[in-house]
Amino acid sequence: MGSLSQGAEFQSFKSSLTKQRITIEDGAGEGVWTVYDTGPRTVRSPLIMIPPLGATPEVFYKQVLSLSSKGIRVLAVEGPVCWSEGRWCTSFRNLLYHFNVDKVHLFGAGLGGYLAQKFSEITFRNPMVISLLLCNTFSDTTSYSKGRMPSVYYMMPTFALRRQILAEIPSVSTTGHMADSVDFMVEQVEKIDRSTLASRLVIRSTRSYIEPQRLRHQPITIIESFDDPGTTPTIQEDLHKCYPDARKGQIKSGGPFPYLSAAHEVNLYILIHLKSFVNTKLSPYEKSTEPVNE
Repeated sequence: MGSLSQGAEFQSFKSSLTKQRITIEDGAGEGVWTVYDTGPRTVRSPLIMIPPLGATPEVFYKQVLSLSSKGIRVLAVEGPVCWSEGRWCTSFRNLLYHFNVDKVHLFGAGLGGYLAQKFSEITFRNPMVISLLLCNTFSDTTSYSKGRMPSVYYMMPTFALRRQILAEIPSVSTTGHMADSVDFMVEQVEKIDRSTLASRLVIRSTRSYIEPQRLRHQPITIIESFDDPGTTPTIQEDLHKCYPDARKGQIKSGGPFPYLSAAHEVNLYILIHLKSFVNTKLSPYEKSTEPVNE
């Protein structure tokens, strides 16, 4: 076990928060969502965090604990087995109905960031997304759809799926926060079952892209690491072209998982992003704990 998963902060997260398993129906059947719901339940415009391909909602434990302590309602969620982005978006929309929230702020990392954009895109006529925070993510699956047909993942055994995902995690020769974050993510991959891994890989390897003109009216912050964001320069450039007016949150040394390795900086960028919604009906804060918006 890595030092992060053995640390007091993660153990506090595990012991103090209830992991909810919520069955949601959609047009193709039922699916079970895993949800950590923290902060004031009276807030109707929460921040929802969607993890990357090889992780569970636990990966955001540093954000959940810190932001909820400031009066922000935060939901860290993990979707059911969905073999298409459309099915995932339908199930996610029904999850929001289940929680009876009005509109949401979305934070997505990796594949979670892509799905956050896709959900915002398909609901643009009846908007449910207030704003987006995109961390080391992408806007087009083309780079991931080369060389292997999505159907291959339906048949792959668990060890082969995990091996492919682990191969994408960069090796870190140094010790410290970066190495700890990589160790934590390796442990995360081992926790995810075969169907979930396969379905996520199918979504990522199916050719699709975001239509940014449907999202440009939203406040967007792009959070990226300088050193090794886990995406190629071309993928980063394409994302920036989609949202030329987005606020940039740049982390000098965060690696592919800055929400673990540079959590303080990521949390600060989240707070800056959310500050413009203070004292509005779209605020993710409990009224009595809202900061002064000068």
